[in-house]
Amino acid sequence: MMKIENITKSYKKQEVLKGVDLSCKTDQIQALLGANGAGKSTLINIISGLIKTDDGAFFIDDKRITIDSYKYRIKVGYVFEKPIYIEKLSAKEYLTFVAKMYKLPKNEYPQRIEELLTFFELPSDNKKYIESYSKGMKSKVSLAAALIHQPSYLILDEPFDGVDFVSIQKITRLFKDLTKKGVTILITSHQYDVVAELCDNFALLKAGKVIFNLTMPELVEKANIKHKNSENPVKSYLESLMNDSQESQLSWLK
Repeated sequence: MMKIENITKSYKKQEVLKGVDLSCKTDQIQALLGANGAGKSTLINIISGLIKTDDGAFFIDDKRITIDSYKYRIKVGYVFEKPIYIEKLSAKEYLTFVAKMYKLPKNEYPQRIEELLTFFELPSDNKKYIESYSKGMKSKVSLAAALIHQPSYLILDEPFDGVDFVSIQKITRLFKDLTKKGVTILITSHQYDVVAELCDNFALLKAGKVIFNLTMPELVEKANIKHKNSENPVKSYLESLMNDSQESQLSWLK
């Protein structure tokens, strides 16, 4: 289990996270939804050790995780909203670097790399650097790097950004297979449609707090209270919660 407990973060005088609590159950896929700017990436960066929290804690298997918790962090695969690459490497060269960083056995990682390149339909040669890849291809490189060391946990910030529909379906099937093997996954997204059929639980981050964490049946029941006549009640319910602004118009397009 992964557990986020009372995490707070402010930049200057602006509170971004105001005591975030969230539990990600073992061998399940947890969605963290929220509008752009809700603080999802800030939260991911905190629990990944990239930035410090003002207060609160992150736990894996009831162990409080800090920047020095290497033996626990090595159990996790990460994808960040702004991926960290060595862009003057090819996908194959970069995955080799990541494999060595995780100290994978030399007789194992070449096969893993070849299988990952094939699965994600990435170039298997060294002719093009990552910097020349499309946005979707870069997302696939991040996902491949997150999986190469066979992690028990995945923390994924907008992992499908720029990825084509067919590849998304293929990757979601992989994620579901991983949970059957005991892997726990946290995915952030601002697009409900992308994660609707993938996740077991759906949390919504708004105004610096998680305002609910529900299963799909619970979410449907809640959505039907106010939006039962909508074509997609859950989507309409989430949109109503995520959008606080008044509907505005572009006058010159009328």
